Amino acid sequence: MMFDAALISGFVKEWGYLAVFLGSIFEGEVILLTASAFAAGGYLSIYKIFIIAFTTTVLVDQGLFFLGYKAGINWLILRFPKLQVARDKVFSLLNKMDIFFIFAFRFIYGIRTISPIIIGAAKIYPPRFIGYNILSGFCWAFIGCFIGYVVADFFTDGKFDTMPAVLAISGIIALMGFVCFMIKHIKTNRE
Repeated sequence: MMFDAALISGFVKEWGYLAVFLGSIFEGEVILLTASAFAAGGYLSIYKIFIIAFTTTVLVDQGLFFLGYKAGINWLILRFPKLQVARDKVFSLLNKMDIFFIFAFRFIYGIRTISPIIIGAAKIYPPRFIGYNILSGFCWAFIGCFIGYVVADFFTDGKFDTMPAVLAISGIIALMGFVCFMIKHIKTNRE
């Protein structure tokens, strides 16, 4: 899918935090990156962008999870038969690596919106999903805000500011450590 940069930046510039909210409901990484770039220019607050993106993505995915948990997925497949392929792909990934997939689904383009419904329909223990959903939402919002802000800041003044770079590197190292822990945990449980 092609993105019109002028259209997206105009949307974010005109609607500001509402654009971040709407982008966080759907697969809105481009809007999150654009808004974060505007924050580097002083037009928006990076802290507000992060809070809106994190809160919205976690609450929406939690709601979709409980929808799937209570209603299942068949009603949606009957209404939209093309979702059968996405459902099969998500169930396959969920069966192969449940914990890692619950953490990573929001980073997978094309199945992000339907994944929490299917995870709920698979009857994953709700507190388990809640914990990984919060952690994943935090990482998604942090990474999106960081990349958009730091890249725009670099192109604006030609250098990386020390504090955002240190925080980002720390966050990335922590995230990589968590992913390694998850992979080891999954391998141990499979054996």
